[in-house]
Amino acid sequence: MIPMKINWFYLNLPEKERERLARRYDRLVVTERYIDGAVTKLQALGRSSSRRVRIRERFVYRPQPAPGEVSDRRLPPLRDRPPSTRVLSPRGIALRFYLIALCAAQIRTKGGRRPRNDLPLIAGGNETGWIDLIAVPVEAQHSGRFSASRSSKKQRQVISALRSLSDPSVQLVHLPNVSKRSGKYEGFQLCDEGGSRSDGEVPDYAVPTTTESCFDLPIGLFTNGWIHLLEDTELAFLMMIAHASQHINLGEQIKIESGLRLLHYGLGRDAYEAHKTLKAFGLLDVWIDEDRHDDGKVINYGQGGQPRLHAFRLLPDGFDQPAADTIKKAFNGPSSGAT
Repeated sequence: MIPMKINWFYLNLPEKERERLARRYDRLVVTERYIDGAVTKLQALGRSSSRRVRIRERFVYRPQPAPGEVSDRRLPPLRDRPPSTRVLSPRGIALRFYLIALCAAQIRTKGGRRPRNDLPLIAGGNETGWIDLIAVPVEAQHSGRFSASRSSKKQRQVISALRSLSDPSVQLVHLPNVSKRSGKYEGFQLCDEGGSRSDGEVPDYAVPTTTESCFDLPIGLFTNGWIHLLEDTELAFLMMIAHASQHINLGEQIKIESGLRLLHYGLGRDAYEAHKTLKAFGLLDVWIDEDRHDDGKVINYGQGGQPRLHAFRLLPDGFDQPAADTIKKAFNGPSSGAT
């Protein structure tokens, strides 16, 4: 049993899930010490006053449905999912790193132009390196023959992210120096959000113009630390709702049918369940079908029970709040470790 203050957020959760949330809280406590530094470094890259980061819709959405039979138990193969869901990972930082890199590009570069990557992975003095733009729960380690600084650990995470993003099945990043003996990951180039193509080369990334089909992410996702603390499934769910909401009136609700979620967004049940934490964090309004169990299954389905879709509304103002403090309040301070 985990000793913690139980609030409504934890009611009816199995012990395994409460343990997972307690571990997440512990990671938050370590990570929050480095968020301000990462945000300050990101903002110092340029003088953009934009309140949004624009993402081309092909990053999260397939116009043509994935082929074959799919379900929450059998998701489409990675090649048949949009690029954002090909790099989802419970431990890696590929998705958030790519989004941070897009934000950095838009801070520094005008619409229609290709950004220039002149940042090293690790910088000295007052300069900025890519590892400075991420906040991850790593600590220096000195034990026996093994020694690793925080910077070297962060560099390994960035390199791992670049490997994932440059994989031939993804191709969201190009590594022009990968054949060299050293500095293989220096000077990486962002590729178009559409990633790998079956019928052509992947173009370099250019900052979107005002006429392109894009959806918006609130700048507070980056400037208030949310990008460092939200899990990949939560980021993927947010982007799905942001994309699906772009053509509705302000304040309207959005509903996502399972076929649309699976075939076009490539998201399974785990990602869909992210709406629970996002609501608790004040980033999402959720209107829940009262005829469903906590796991989303319809009560008395097959015996007269009829499924009705949840309805969602993104709350952009929620991103104006500091992520660490907001999430801690939602979690109500679980203590560390299981006993």
